Amino acid sequence: MKRIAKPVSFIIAILILAFSFLSLFGISYYVGDNKTTVIKGFGDIDWGIDTTGGTRLVLKNATDDEMSADNLKANTKVIRNRLANYGLNDYEVYFLDETDEIVVVVPRTIDSDYSSKGFAQLIASKGYVTVRPSDEYKEMVIDEANSGAFVTPAGETGKTVLLDSETISKASYFDYSPEKGTKYYYVNITFNQQGADALYTLTNSMSGAYYNQVISVWLDDLMIANPTVSEEMIDGQLSFSSINMTENKAKLYSSIIAAGVLPYDMTVSSIDTVDPVAGYAVSDIFLIVGIAATLLVTVLMILRYRVFGGIALVSVIGQVAVLVAIISGFCIPGRTFLMDISGACALALCVVLSVISVSLMAHTLKENLDKGMTVRAAAEEAIKASRKNIFDALSGMLMFGSAGLTTAIFGGLAVSSIYNFCFVLFFGAVVNFFMGYLFPELMLRSLISFKALKKPSCYGGKNND
Repeated sequence: MKRIAKPVSFIIAILILAFSFLSLFGISYYVGDNKTTVIKGFGDIDWGIDTTGGTRLVLKNATDDEMSADNLKANTKVIRNRLANYGLNDYEVYFLDETDEIVVVVPRTIDSDYSSKGFAQLIASKGYVTVRPSDEYKEMVIDEANSGAFVTPAGETGKTVLLDSETISKASYFDYSPEKGTKYYYVNITFNQQGADALYTLTNSMSGAYYNQVISVWLDDLMIANPTVSEEMIDGQLSFSSINMTENKAKLYSSIIAAGVLPYDMTVSSIDTVDPVAGYAVSDIFLIVGIAATLLVTVLMILRYRVFGGIALVSVIGQVAVLVAIISGFCIPGRTFLMDISGACALALCVVLSVISVSLMAHTLKENLDKGMTVRAAAEEAIKASRKNIFDALSGMLMFGSAGLTTAIFGGLAVSSIYNFCFVLFFGAVVNFFMGYLFPELMLRSLISFKALKKPSCYGGKNND
């Protein structure tokens, strides 16, 4: 049997427990009343509509003309694409053909500078982009992020449109850090050939009317930036920022622009709230039940399999910690994932899978010891047996959770319960390979190197030595 150095078991346990502490509790600090989160923990998980409620926005036909089902479907598709671009995985968008209405429901807790109401209104807006000369406006208001927002173009800015959504092919956002500790966020618009040619004509240094001049970019009646043209734009791309441009704003604006303009005009008919199905305490209940179940499993494992009780504890805590880190955004920064009840059920299922994996190894070891095998030989046979079991379980769980892989990599319109369940289940199966098999194997090989732990009774077997 391959020998592992004695300290390995303690090193693995310490690393897993240290990571678990960071993942579950996170790191944050306050400057006055403002909280800064360095590492997200369990308390920073955003929960979906069924647990925290949401905002329902109803759009109605803005004209006297009757809207067909195809018209409503076209508008619905654009709104869904905007939400998918933003990375939101829990929402509802559907149309009511009999009343010519579209219903948009978004969670109350959204990782955005806007409230769920403001977020829904922007997502369901016309989304018409214009590039205009100068930056004259009629009114300045304070937006929901407590920053100034300029609305309704005026003067020459209101009269002239240089470029618009008709010439935009795609949009994205990025960050730029010219100095250490300073980060600026930009929206980047890519124009089609017609737009690229017009942009170069407007901004070239020889004859461009707007070279070294201020232009403004508007999303409907909201000015989102007013950059000064300081260089020729020869590649058909316009990147812009503003003093109030945060990551969430850049992400939201680019998501709306990339999905395109609503084909048919609609106005907001009503906005109201949606009550949660499960109540606001679901995360606290889940945490309490999880802690109680982990302690119970550990005690039962100690009573039956002795040393394997400690291995099981480290395995279960590690399994939960890594999944929480993935869900909260600790391991995947910038991802917007909203947990719901189905996702919580998948997480619980993954914990059970981890317990089963460790229990199979422990039970096989105990059976081999009861047959009179030495600890080292029994451990080797137990590891071989569990290796087959873990790969069978892993292949099955990966296949069952393949929808999570597809949507995690390619995005798309998979949302709500199915997405949550598959996403958590897929990553749970992957994590279980390490927490349910690899690390327990390494810890077992390390522990049986200790003279005091070479007795069969240390693993629940009959003392045949």
